[in-house]
Amino acid sequence: MISLDFSVVYQIVLFLVLWVILSRVLFHPYLTVLEERERETSGAHHDTEALEREGARLKAEYEEQLARATAAGNAAKEAILQEARQQRERIIGQAREEATVLLEKVREEIQTQLDKERQRVMTESADVAREMVSKILGRDVA
Repeated sequence: MISLDFSVVYQIVLFLVLWVILSRVLFHPYLTVLEERERETSGAHHDTEALEREGARLKAEYEEQLARATAAGNAAKEAILQEARQQRERIIGQAREEATVLLEKVREEIQTQLDKERQRVMTESADVAREMVSKILGRDVA
């Protein structure tokens, strides 16, 4: 059996004193460190989640700006292509007009040359006919 004497009281007092000393020197600092670590870990998790949300927001903003820039680029490209088409049609129209004017001028020149050549041929044929008649008749025909 266990006997209760002064040593048990001494052990209880010693235990309580040791408990107070150890709780102030060891337990409280250790629990404080654990609590701080937990706060930092949960804070890091919170910061990580906030950074992930910010990253997602920035990515969405970037994709939206990229889509707007792509749409603006496509619109500018289409406008440039439309302007190029109009300019091409204008140049082709001018070339056709110039070709028509040039063709008409060449036709007039050909007609003028043809008229001159007809006149010359008529004159020469009349001269040749007069000569032939003169040779056939043996006398000059005026």
